[in-house]
Order: sequence, then C-alpha cells, then structure tokens
Amino acid sequence: MNPRDVNWRSLLAWAGVGSFIGFAVAVAMYSPNAGNEGFVYLIYVGLLAGVLLGLRYPVNVRASAYAFPMGFLATSLLAGLWTVRDVGPSGAYAFIAVVMAVMMILGPSSYLDMFLVPLGYFGGFAVAMLAFKGYEPLQGTEGAVASLFVVGVMGAVLAFFAVFARWAFEVAKSIPRR
Repeated sequence: MNPRDVNWRSLLAWAGVGSFIGFAVAVAMYSPNAGNEGFVYLIYVGLLAGVLLGLRYPVNVRASAYAFPMGFLATSLLAGLWTVRDVGPSGAYAFIAVVMAVMMILGPSSYLDMFLVPLGYFGGFAVAMLAFKGYEPLQGTEGAVASLFVVGVMGAVLAFFAVFARWAFEVAKSIPRR
C-alpha cells in the first residue's frame, strides 16, 4: 500500500473512535475488588483496531480527524504544564476555549463527522491519560487529574457543540430571506 493512497483523515478519525471504544470497554470491565488494572490497555487495542478500520473502511471527514489529535494535544500540554506549575481552572478552560475555536473554524463535513467529533476527542484524551498513567509528579499534585478530566470530558462535549454551531450557522446561512 502506497502511503499517498492512505486517507489520513479517516485514519485519525477511526483511531479516535477506536480509542474511545477501548476506554469504554476498559471502564465496563474494571472492578476495584478484582485488581484488573490491565484492562486500561484496551485503549491501545482500540487505537490499533481503529487504525486498521480506517485503512479498510475510509470515510470522508474533516473535524473528527482533527478532534483526535486535539484531544491528545490539549491533554498532554495541560499535563506537561501541571508538572512544572499549578494550573488554575481558568487555565484549563483556556485549553477548552482553544479546542472550541479550532473545531468551530474547521466545521463538519457531514452528519457522521459531526457525531464522531466527541468520540475522537475523548479517544485522544484517553490515549494521553494512559501515556501519563502512574507519572508521580502529576498523580501527586492535587487538582491536576481533576483538571485533566475537565479538559477531557468537557472538551469532548464542547467540541461537539462547537462543530454543531458551525453546522447550524451554515444551514441558517443557506435559508433564503424573504
């Protein structure tokens, strides 16, 4: 397979969805009494399965392709910032505001794209959180993990609403005036 023939947007979108599904399965199988923390690596399995699905079943997407790296990048940058200094709630919300602005600028290419955005963003967040799993300077800092979850969960929801707002604006713009 020639790398030029690969639909990279489809690959990124499916990778985000796969990571999200891996996270959901890991959470469903987790039990605090059983000591089965190994299920968290299903996020990587989902990521790999998503990449393989993206190669096999390409889709034409725009916003959801960028949602996965945005979720990973926002979470990783905030985690890195937390390792050197305390970040207040306004700092975490600034990351979400940037994500919303980027998603609003991109806009969805289809209905499917719009509904894949929160899954892809949360998948990127899950992969980043797994990369920082057990990192003591971050885990020992009070408020760090909570702000990261705010950026992950709230960011996914608001990324969807940003893409939805762009879609609604485009639809409203096409309505003829009387």
